[in-house]
Amino acid sequence: MKKFTALLIVVLYVLSCKAIDGNKIIEAANQAISYSGRIDVSVKGQVTFDWPGVYFKCRFTGKSIGLKLYGDKQISYNVFIDNVPSVVSSASGEDIIWIAQNLKSGTHTLQVYKRTEAFLGISTFKGLVLDDNAEVLPWENISSRKIEFIGNSITCGYGTEGKNRNERFKPETENNYNSYAAFISRAFNADYSIIAHSGMGVVRNYGDSLKVSIAPQMPARFNQTLDNNLTLMWDFQRWKPDFVVINLGTNDFSTQPYPDKIIFQRTYEGLITHVRQVYGNLPIFCIVGPMINEPCYSYVKEMVENYKLLNKSANINFIGIPNELTNGKGDLGSDSHPSAQGQKKMAAMIAPVISSVMGWDYKQEELLIK
Repeated sequence: MKKFTALLIVVLYVLSCKAIDGNKIIEAANQAISYSGRIDVSVKGQVTFDWPGVYFKCRFTGKSIGLKLYGDKQISYNVFIDNVPSVVSSASGEDIIWIAQNLKSGTHTLQVYKRTEAFLGISTFKGLVLDDNAEVLPWENISSRKIEFIGNSITCGYGTEGKNRNERFKPETENNYNSYAAFISRAFNADYSIIAHSGMGVVRNYGDSLKVSIAPQMPARFNQTLDNNLTLMWDFQRWKPDFVVINLGTNDFSTQPYPDKIIFQRTYEGLITHVRQVYGNLPIFCIVGPMINEPCYSYVKEMVENYKLLNKSANINFIGIPNELTNGKGDLGSDSHPSAQGQKKMAAMIAPVISSVMGWDYKQEELLIK
């Protein structure tokens, strides 16, 4: 894995530093800051994002660090300084979120992960605030592995921190870092991108009175840079995953009226075809469960088998997760969604399949329930 030379580091950082009250700002576009997930960089001096799980990381020197990270107060982030976790909310105005002070001398690590999904707001990152004599450094050992997930509330990490299945959802109970997608990615030491929105389906969104929803479903949203902006399209050349995981169908069949089988399957096939058009003939894993069973389970499994046959493609795989997997004590959080423990159980069931197909090793200890 490549490491930046010292000369390149100095050039990159000096160009993006500005003085502010004895400190200096490292602009969000600084090349030492590594991003994963879809971001909008069209406005100079800031990086905008709203999909769940978008994250950035870097190293830095100095004894303090702040974030110029703005948005609705409902948006929250997991912050790790030298692997020590904390949770912060977006700032307002031009406030600075001071996330560490009085650190020891030396080089430190920073990781910031968006916990919440797009319906809670858009994040705008305008940079880091460091000590005047400090510098920002690139992350060491960036992974060459990349995974993209397309899903709904389960993939978002909806309610993972809820106390039990009867607790209603609150923004603070959503934590994408504890989703099966994030657990799997860390187990495989892979960077990841999550395209997910609670309540969205393949053709029918949750609770809709129609068999086919009028509002955009996930296949259309897959094309977007921001979930909240239906017109800003993503450039698929910017980031290519090694494989894609799709976990959709729960909302299509959670309530009546169910969509017609043929409409559901053909639309799902269209999403798979589109994924292949933009990324090439990469492996795709289609997941059903654990919050839904029949007829969704059989429809997706049949669709995958037919797609293989009609397209002569062995590069698509079905993984069914039974409801019983997350029925144990502590497995369910807000609104009966999988808790962090339930999500980890999902990841532990999915990871071996991915490992067999991809030939990737993974850290099983990352998926152990303690």
